[in-house]
Amino acid sequence: MQDPYPISPFTVPVSAKVAIPGSKSITNRAILLAALSEGETRLDNCLFSRDTEIMITAIQDLGFEISKDESQKRIYIRGLGGLIPNTKTKIDIGNSGTSARFLTAMLATCPEGDFELDGDAAMRKRPIQKLANTLISLGCRIDTSDGLFPIRIRPQGLKGGKATVDASESSQFVSALLMAAPLAKETLKIELSDSSIRRGYIDLTLKMMEHFGISPEKLSASTDNYHVNPAPYSAPRNGYLIESDASAASYFIALPLATGGVVEIEGVYKDSLQGDIAFAQIAEKAGVTLEWRTDSLVVSANLSVNPIPPLCANYYAFSDTFMTGAAISPLANSPTLIEGIGHTRHQECDRIEAMAAGLANAGQSVHETESSIEITPSLLKPATIETYEDHRIAMSFAILGSHDALGNGKPWLNIVDPLCCGKTFPNFFDVLESAREQSLANHS
Repeated sequence: MQDPYPISPFTVPVSAKVAIPGSKSITNRAILLAALSEGETRLDNCLFSRDTEIMITAIQDLGFEISKDESQKRIYIRGLGGLIPNTKTKIDIGNSGTSARFLTAMLATCPEGDFELDGDAAMRKRPIQKLANTLISLGCRIDTSDGLFPIRIRPQGLKGGKATVDASESSQFVSALLMAAPLAKETLKIELSDSSIRRGYIDLTLKMMEHFGISPEKLSASTDNYHVNPAPYSAPRNGYLIESDASAASYFIALPLATGGVVEIEGVYKDSLQGDIAFAQIAEKAGVTLEWRTDSLVVSANLSVNPIPPLCANYYAFSDTFMTGAAISPLANSPTLIEGIGHTRHQECDRIEAMAAGLANAGQSVHETESSIEITPSLLKPATIETYEDHRIAMSFAILGSHDALGNGKPWLNIVDPLCCGKTFPNFFDVLESAREQSLANHS
C-alpha cells in the first residue's frame, strides 16, 4: 500500500453497502473468558487484527489449545476452568491495551507462576501502576518499570476481600478486575476511587461474563462498587457471537456528512452492547437520518443545505469516536467543541494533540485544553496527516479526505502509515474504496 496513502474523494454522493469487522473489545474479552471457562467455546464473527492476534498468541503461549478459521471469522478455544497451563513465560503485548490490562489481572489469579509482559515503544508509555497497585493489595507480587511496562508478575492467587481501583486512566482496569474476580478465593468487593468513570465498556464486560456462566446472583453493581462472588466460568452452549465494531461504524455513519448520500452498515444494532453506538445519535443531531433495520443501520444525509451542523458533545462515554466528530469539523457551519476526552491523551498516542496537529495541517484553527478540543472551520488545504501509529487517527481523517475539497475529484489528503489500521480494521481502506466504487456505479 502506498505510504503516504492518498484518499480518493467521492465525486458523487455515497450510495453503498459496507460490512465492518467484529469488535476488537468484544473479541479480546471473549478470548480471555473462553480461556477461563470449562470446555470448548466457539467464537463467531471474530476480528482478526493486530490486537486480537496479540491476544490469541498470548493465550497460546500460556498453554491453551486454540484453533482459528479466518475465512469463517471463527475461533475455537478449550478452557481449563480457570487453570493456566504454562505458569512461566514471557508475553509480547505489542501496543494492545486490552491485552495488557486483561492479561495482567488474569495472570494474578494463578496460585503460582512467573510471567513477564512487555510491549513496543508506545506501550512502554502507557501506565499500568494503578491496576498493579490494586492487584498487589489482593496478594499478587507485581514489579513495574516506574509504573510502566515491562512488568513482572509473580502471583499467589487473588485473596478476595475489598480492593480500591483508580480507573481514571482507563475503565479497562475495572473490566480486567471484574473478569478475574470470579476466580478469587473469596468474595471480591471492587470499590471505585472515582465513580464518574466511563461505564459503557464495564457494563459490556458484565453482560459478557453472564454469557460465560457468571449468573447475576454472583455479581452486583452500584454507583461506586462491584461485588463478585467466586464462581466457575463455563463455555456458552451454542457458542458466542461477537458484535460488529460500533467504533468502526462511526466512520461510515459520518461518511454521508462528508459526501452526502446513503450508506448501509451491516451488522450494527440499535441495542448494541457497545457504548460507542451513541455516536449515531450525535450524527443524527448533525442532520443524518438513521434507519435501524434488523441487522443493519442505514444512514443518509442531504447536503443541499451545506455546510453541516457541528458534532459538538461531551464524548466522555464514547471517546473512541471523538476523532470521527473532530475530523469532519472543517465541514461544519460553526465551531465544533468536543469535551470530556482528557483520558485519550494516554491511549495509542496523545489523541487530542494528534487530531489538533492534523486539523491545523489541513488549514483549520484549533484550540485544545487538557480535556477538550475546539475546531473553527476554515478553507481546507491539501495536507499529509501523521497518524502516530494510531488506527483511529488514520480512519477518521480518511473520512474527511473522502470529501471533494478541491472540487475536481483529485486526492488532496494523504494518510501516513495506513497499515496502522491493522490494529482493529485491517481492510478499512479497501472497504472505503469499495464504497466509492459502488457509489460511482450506482450513479452511472
